[in-house]
Amino acid sequence: MSQPQQVTYTSQQLQAALETAYESMLAFKRYKKTPVVIVRDGQVVEVMPDSLPSTTPKAA
Repeated sequence: MSQPQQVTYTSQQLQAALETAYESMLAFKRYKKTPVVIVRDGQVVEVMPDSLPSTTPKAA
């Protein structure tokens, strides 16, 4: 595997891992009914996890 292919493969693996971690965090926050703390427009805000987008497409 060449260097550019290795970088692309590693980037894809990292992206998949981050998406999995994000979905796990949202599931945990929904279970506990606690807000997610994010930065929006330079302000730290608490947002309920149901209002955040999911990385997985929803079934029709």
